[in-house]
Amino acid sequence: MKPTPTPLLSITGLTISSARQCLVSEVSVTLHKGQCLGIVGESGSGKTLICRALLGLLPANLKASGRIVFEQTEMLTASLEERRRVLGTGMSIIMQQAMTAFDPLYSLGEQFGETLQEKLGLGREKALDLAKESLGKVKLPPSVLNSYPHQLSGGMLQRCMIALSLALRSRLLVADEPTTALDAKTQYEVLQRFQRLRKHDGLTLIFVSHDLGAVQLLADSLLVMRQGQCVEQGDATTIFNAPRHAYTQYLVRTRLALSQGFRRMLGASHA
Repeated sequence: MKPTPTPLLSITGLTISSARQCLVSEVSVTLHKGQCLGIVGESGSGKTLICRALLGLLPANLKASGRIVFEQTEMLTASLEERRRVLGTGMSIIMQQAMTAFDPLYSLGEQFGETLQEKLGLGREKALDLAKESLGKVKLPPSVLNSYPHQLSGGMLQRCMIALSLALRSRLLVADEPTTALDAKTQYEVLQRFQRLRKHDGLTLIFVSHDLGAVQLLADSLLVMRQGQCVEQGDATTIFNAPRHAYTQYLVRTRLALSQGFRRMLGASHA
């Protein structure tokens, strides 16, 4: 009998509260290397708060309790130095708000270069070469590195975030609505890139999206959030085919309209 593999990520009883209310209640998740967890739900359901709690990025007025263990690190009790060691090559995030992801005072080249030098131990020239290669994977020219964040559109900055995460080759990528600001063709190309990374590099992914077509394309398991509560959780195919909770049934019933663009490109015929 083979021993059960140790999860890459284990979340137990994660609860996130403000002084006045509980915003996320008792969420538990186990994720192994190479798996993809999809998180779906309405705006304000707690999806982004879960992602931010993983990386220690919650606002100061919110408190997280429970346990988050990434590899051997207890993320909720880790020191700032311990978290910094984990972030980047261990765990990275693609955030919704692309405009706030980069420092407005420095060019993209300076920010890519500094991050890749620090996290991967590269020299400046090799770091910039890797940055250009990663930008090419999301259809951006090397000249983007000469730009400052305010000179780029939200969609271009979103692709820059994705490119940086690809360059870091994080063991866990937390993608919070990573394709929101992208056109349909670029969205699909990014999803294909995630698929290839999962297949060939064993990328572990948490994928948050309103687009159930995108989630259905990538996810092995599914977490359905509503008003801070997990209302359904389990194998993604099972939930898409036979949802139990009324809210999940509503999401699945309306997904054809929500994911029409992806269905056309994929030639899909999901019921």
